[in-house]
Amino acid sequence: MSKIIISGKITAISLLLLGIIHDIATFTPLIQEGLECLSKPDLDAMVYMSLICGTSLILSGGLLFTLLNKADRFTWVSTPILFIGSFLCLNGILSVFYMSDNPFAWITFILGIISLSISILIKRESVR
Repeated sequence: MSKIIISGKITAISLLLLGIIHDIATFTPLIQEGLECLSKPDLDAMVYMSLICGTSLILSGGLLFTLLNKADRFTWVSTPILFIGSFLCLNGILSVFYMSDNPFAWITFILGIISLSISILIKRESVR
């Protein structure tokens, strides 16, 4: 199980970093004034949704990393880990569906699939 935990921690750190990059990238077009075509309410909505998406990756990655530290000792932790993995997988699928031309959407998709796979393995190990 330790190899699964280590892989999960690497994935969790990758998700956390992707979320930080996502939140920083939210402000790049604003600094460069590249979103002039949007009305003020649409711009505010876009900024909010982009920040929430990045922040959800940060929180999921951080929480996943924290829970993985406890997975060997507490079998009940496998359930929230599975929930987070499912959320990240859904997030990745929707990212690719709505932004198939964005390479970060594909990275989110791949990390989501990996997260779900690891969480299923952890859940399976905790049942034994």
